[in-house]
Amino acid sequence: MSNARTPGKLLLFGEYTVLLGSTALALPLPHLFGEWATGSAPPSQDLLPFAEHLHLLNQEGRLLAPLDTQRFRQEVKSGLYFSSNIPVGYGAGSSGAVCAAVYERFARPAISKDNTAALPKLQQQLAQLESYFHGESSGADPLICYLQHPLLIEQNAIRPVSVAARSKDSGLFFLVDTGISRRTAPLVQQFKAKCEADHFREQALHQLAAPTTAATHAYLEQNTAQLERALLQIATAQLNLLRGFIPEPFRPVWAEGLQSHQFYLKLCGAGGGGFLIGYSPDRQLPASIEASQLHPLPEV
Repeated sequence: MSNARTPGKLLLFGEYTVLLGSTALALPLPHLFGEWATGSAPPSQDLLPFAEHLHLLNQEGRLLAPLDTQRFRQEVKSGLYFSSNIPVGYGAGSSGAVCAAVYERFARPAISKDNTAALPKLQQQLAQLESYFHGESSGADPLICYLQHPLLIEQNAIRPVSVAARSKDSGLFFLVDTGISRRTAPLVQQFKAKCEADHFREQALHQLAAPTTAATHAYLEQNTAQLERALLQIATAQLNLLRGFIPEPFRPVWAEGLQSHQFYLKLCGAGGGGFLIGYSPDRQLPASIEASQLHPLPEV
């Protein structure tokens, strides 16, 4: 049993383009986390319906993960809840962290975090858990939250990766809080619908997928010049191709960054609200965005 913190997650690169075959890179977010607590849970954090759902799957022999669902139900009824500062609807892994924490606490036995050969099986188990919240899940989010390690998604496979030591001229990544909660599924469906048009798909592959793969490898290798070039391309392409996924109040400042080259903004996950991801080559946060909305990312 563990009462340790379970972090959120961030898809640093690969939003939408991972659906087109680009690489993607996901990182744990240690400053956003959840942990087990007991007492009177806020209504928004009531886990009993989730526990009952998993227990029913277990009784029917359809639960993939070896969870002690009876104990999960009993502990929730006795006041156990998951206290979290991960915002819901922001693409930061709020449901992924819950699923990872449930798995770590109640799986008997849990797959070891260093058992890389079992990652596909673990991802499948966690995907079933998170499908309760989203209707469908790849399992990637709870896997990142559980392993608490950067993961590379490449050629439909997920594996842990290491990031090279930061160079002296490394820029600063930061999050922009749009103050808008959103649902992922409708936005993903909208993107898939756009991709049914051949011209859009070709543009997305050339203008978004290619620089996303380049940015991923540049980040892992800490090649700052290549990273900045790739982020400029991504920010430009998203403003042109995915303008409707960018909250309207942030489009002028997005364009300002492209014109000044002092910072670049990109979508975080599905877009439509939640967080935006920013990058500043000279490590200066944008003065045109309210300071309360800016959150520098911890170095990974």
